Amino acid sequence: EQMGGKLIRTIGMARAAFAMTMMAACYNAKRLVSLHKSGIAPF
Repeated sequence: EQMGGKLIRTIGMARAAFAMTMMAACYNAKRLVSLHKSGIAPF
């Protein structure tokens, strides 16, 4: 899937939570850039 799916290759809940947080942050940054490029004010 686009955001990496639900498969996380880490050991431990803290690392898995960090991996999910980083995937979400990267998705949000990409979305913000695409909105900015299209001329839509995101906020």
